[in-house]
Amino acid sequence: MKKKPDNDVSGIVLLAKQTGKTSFSSLSSVKRALNTTKVGHTGTLDSFADGLLVVLVGKLTHLVPHITNFDKTYIALIEFGTETDTLEPTGQIIKTGKIPSKEEVESVLPKFLGEIEQVPPAYSALHVDGKRASDLMREGKSFELKARKITISSIKLLDFNEKYARIEVSCSKGTYIRALARDIAKECGTVAHLKELRRTRVGPFKLEDAVSSEDQIRNHLIDMNLETAQLCGMDSCVLAPRYIPDFTNGRPLKARMFVHDFMSENKSSEVAVFYPDGKFGGVITKKSDGEKFRLSYGFVVPQISRNQSSSCNDSKNLCNQMKIFSWEQILNGKFPEEFKENGVSLTIGSFDGSHLGHRSLFDAVISQKKKGLVPGVLTFTRSLRGYKNPESYEGDVVSLSQKIENLALYGFKFAIVVDFSSEFAKIEGHDFLTVLSKNCGLKYLAEGSDFHCGYKGSTGMEEIKKIALELGFEVDTIASVIFEGERVSSSRIRKCVLEKQFDMVQKMLLKPFELDCTGFNWKILQSSSQKVISAQKKGAQLLPPNGTYKTLVSFYDFSKHSGEAQNYRAANSDCTLENGNLRLAFSDNLISGFVRSIQFL
Repeated sequence: MKKKPDNDVSGIVLLAKQTGKTSFSSLSSVKRALNTTKVGHTGTLDSFADGLLVVLVGKLTHLVPHITNFDKTYIALIEFGTETDTLEPTGQIIKTGKIPSKEEVESVLPKFLGEIEQVPPAYSALHVDGKRASDLMREGKSFELKARKITISSIKLLDFNEKYARIEVSCSKGTYIRALARDIAKECGTVAHLKELRRTRVGPFKLEDAVSSEDQIRNHLIDMNLETAQLCGMDSCVLAPRYIPDFTNGRPLKARMFVHDFMSENKSSEVAVFYPDGKFGGVITKKSDGEKFRLSYGFVVPQISRNQSSSCNDSKNLCNQMKIFSWEQILNGKFPEEFKENGVSLTIGSFDGSHLGHRSLFDAVISQKKKGLVPGVLTFTRSLRGYKNPESYEGDVVSLSQKIENLALYGFKFAIVVDFSSEFAKIEGHDFLTVLSKNCGLKYLAEGSDFHCGYKGSTGMEEIKKIALELGFEVDTIASVIFEGERVSSSRIRKCVLEKQFDMVQKMLLKPFELDCTGFNWKILQSSSQKVISAQKKGAQLLPPNGTYKTLVSFYDFSKHSGEAQNYRAANSDCTLENGNLRLAFSDNLISGFVRSIQFL
């Protein structure tokens, strides 16, 4: 029996289109892999061309116009001396001419840089009086296509051999590379057509990350999250919990419905909306209306019901699924034989915050699942800087429980959590890696170029690569992630928190800075119009400087029957910090349960 389509699935697929297929027929593999009928591509590739096709699935098909507007990069092979009626290899030869020299081609390319006028090919999908130009050509009817403005941001000659020139072009939406080949030949005093074409980039998406088989498609569906929204050039905001019903029911949009101040930037934009649990909620638009901005709906993705996704037990369940080991358990052979036999992929570090730089390492480790390896991480109960320089250390970006939750949500199957004792600090690098190899089945290690381990950090990446050859595991060096001109690091995030740059923190963490309030002893202080609660900060987590901040406070709600935390809800509050003391102010009806966390906005 044929399965009923699952049209609730949503995401982005980077599809490697094959030569000989139309863009439309290429979507069939996505439909089959994801068992859905809701798919749309962003920018057609001719059947003779191959390369990157960005496919949007489910509710994200509404984003097709947005991604279609991205600039693109192509590698094109131009054949000089013959022009076809379609300007590509499937057409009929209609003109012949000379073969230009490499120097002639190089000399004319700069003329096409910047904003230029381009007449589209006669065989194209453009409409003339309600009919496609290509259909009119086949009917033998004459017509004229007007020149259109396009932008070529870069163009360079990669190779020249006899009558062929291979070029790389980055250009705006609406550029026809076939027409570009025609015009380059014209500038050289001859004719040409496009022999081959490959699209290598669409906006932030690259062909090297694309997939083709149905298994790969199922395993590489990209979720719409804060990181993806940023890649797509969109602003993002989080919906305040109390306004979820207003948003999902289409009531008029107000800035107060969102906990991010995206209205302060003086520009019109599309804004990706996320629910408080991080799930994608849709898109709204911010448009200039004189001196003010007007908010309107793009589309809404309804929130999954609470019994499906919003229970605070969900993250606990994920953490329970991820097995956690101490270093002593590893030394004593308590690591699962099943994991050891399959072999494990691993990354090692403090991972204070799970920021953009860490995620590059995480992705490398998780990607080894396709080779059958079990992905895991070795981390520490707190940042190593806190162990080594306790006097001058400002504090951790995340608590240990937040770190474990982040790792579990990322998809790791196990974590080795080390309490950095003086005994552990004395282990030589070779001995440390030998334990991981023999006791855990280490087969793959991903680290940054500056990673080092062992006594006094004496074992760096060059030495680790030699040890890897001896012990039989692979080492991958992952490049640092650069954001706004600087390397992303936990130290940089700490600095931004201490300088109250919470927007920068959120962009590097892909979520707001959040203080874990587990174990805080809150006292209720009465006042006439508000109820104020106060507590002294506990734990090793970083605090911003003294002052009053806009925050989003999450509370645990408790089951009347079991007394256990079932869900959590959130409310906006001013948070005043004074020498480690926190004060939160609410209206009376907002106080219930215990404070779970405080997000600084």
